[in-house]
Amino acid sequence: MTHQLRAEYGPQGRSGGVRTWHVVRTAGATEAMCGRTVEADAESRPEHDWGKTERPCCQQCGSLYLHEAPFLPADGG
Repeated sequence: MTHQLRAEYGPQGRSGGVRTWHVVRTAGATEAMCGRTVEADAESRPEHDWGKTERPCCQQCGSLYLHEAPFLPADGG
């Protein structure tokens, strides 16, 4: 399974920057693991950036993500 981080923007849209990062189960998906909808053209990042972003990641997405991918590939687990 290929997870991906997708941006949720604040009330100012893209010009206001990323408010929260969500996790989607497949690259390009618009439904986050928490059920929220993210814009189809929202900024994305690879899953190994989870926990390393300047803005917070969605807590619910993160919890679900850790159940599906309990270690990052760089951890060697």
